[in-house]
Amino acid sequence: MERRNLPIQPEPPPTTAMLAVEAWNLMGGLDWGALPVVCAMIGVEDPENLIRQLVVIRDRENEDARSG
Repeated sequence: MERRNLPIQPEPPPTTAMLAVEAWNLMGGLDWGALPVVCAMIGVEDPENLIRQLVVIRDRENEDARSG
């Protein structure tokens, strides 16, 4: 992706999104069996938001696979 000189620089993703990416990478995708262990490893006490974000990552990966 090309960097542009924007008048307002984008902010980094929220911490919860970074945790979802870390969880995704640790599990190698959305692995329901590994989810409790990964939540404990990265310090997620309430996994509801994490699960929602993992589903978004999964759906986006599936869209990319179908279109590309």
